[in-house]
Amino acid sequence: MKKFFLTLLSAILCLSVFAQDIDPNRLLVIEKSGNYKSYVVDKLDYIEFRNVEGEVAADIEILEVTLEQVLVKITRTQSCQAFKLACYPTVRIANSSDDAIAAAVDAESTNMYWQDFESAGMSGANLEPKTDYTIVTVGFDSFGTVCDVRKAEFTTPAIPLVGDPQVAVELVDVQKYEFTLKFTPNADVSKYAYVAGAVGELEAQYAQFAPMFGFGNMGEMIAMWGVPCEGETEFTWTSMQPGTDYEVFIQAYDAAGTMADYQVYTLTTESLGGEGEANVTITVGKYELADWWGEMLPSQFMTFTPNDQSAAYRFAVYTAEQYDPEAEAIKADLCTEPPMPMANWFFYEEVSTDYQIDPNTECVAIAAAKNIKGEWGPVTEVRFTTPAQANEPAAAPSKVIKKRTPKTNFQRGVVPAAKQKLTLTAL
Repeated sequence: MKKFFLTLLSAILCLSVFAQDIDPNRLLVIEKSGNYKSYVVDKLDYIEFRNVEGEVAADIEILEVTLEQVLVKITRTQSCQAFKLACYPTVRIANSSDDAIAAAVDAESTNMYWQDFESAGMSGANLEPKTDYTIVTVGFDSFGTVCDVRKAEFTTPAIPLVGDPQVAVELVDVQKYEFTLKFTPNADVSKYAYVAGAVGELEAQYAQFAPMFGFGNMGEMIAMWGVPCEGETEFTWTSMQPGTDYEVFIQAYDAAGTMADYQVYTLTTESLGGEGEANVTITVGKYELADWWGEMLPSQFMTFTPNDQSAAYRFAVYTAEQYDPEAEAIKADLCTEPPMPMANWFFYEEVSTDYQIDPNTECVAIAAAKNIKGEWGPVTEVRFTTPAQANEPAAAPSKVIKKRTPKTNFQRGVVPAAKQKLTLTAL
């Protein structure tokens, strides 16, 4: 046992804030999860350190799974006095650290258990069929400390379907920027929904947004984000990207409202460009005051024009101070594919836009295109200096260039974390 008395504590606190005029009067204990607990220094007697041997955890084993109940075996380690548990859709905690999960279980779980369970039925999780879940236990030592995490994954069984609900998909029309599909459900489909995205985009968004929206499986996301339908329908997707592989996810339901396995239909939009050298022409336009969200600011207009061999292209504008030390790396980064499907990574037609740039600023505009075979052409580089004031013909010191951000219809939603009320009943 080690004790740190307040005189030493005060010295430590003063050293940590020696540059401040006010002496600290709070002690904050900050965990890796980001949570912290604050204490009034005047109310502390001393800080004491103790040692607990071994891991403090509750090992968990899945014995049987139904939609109404999950049978588990839970065994505490020697130093584990008690444990809490919670059950989450696996996707919701897949990217969370054990520290964050432990903090969430401690905050959300209302029951603490002080014994082992050879066989216990866990209920109250509101399980959905055909969904991956993870049961998490968090061990507590004799001091009530949140300690180690244990996990056990399981998949719930499917509910038998009424009939064989399926939706036939027919490609009606496909062009560079749009496509039309016809959907024909069979007699076993009561309703269905569909949503489209570039190949891999739906899965990436599912992994990213499942915790935010509370999705437990892909079908729930298709139903929330998709177009709800009954009977035969046609739908046209517009503002799509040329030469891009798309997936259309269809989620059908049987007569009882049970989700069937989702279907995926793939197609490719028509491509732009040719097999020759792709390149982009950059034209520096007028320099004048323009409206930037209610404020009139100096704005440099630019036009980027791809040639007829270009299937897709990218562009950017930098101050010379930013660009010159890293020119080769910047140009290499320009000629790259997106790490995942991303809006406004590529452009396809001529673009005229403006950048907020201060007067007398030396700048460099760059652009590059790839052809239909995916081969990148040369990087076009245009160096220019903005005039001494706006509303004069373009001919350079600011640290920042602001560009227009395209408007999107992305809808953000937050699912509040409900308190979990799982119960274990010894069998």
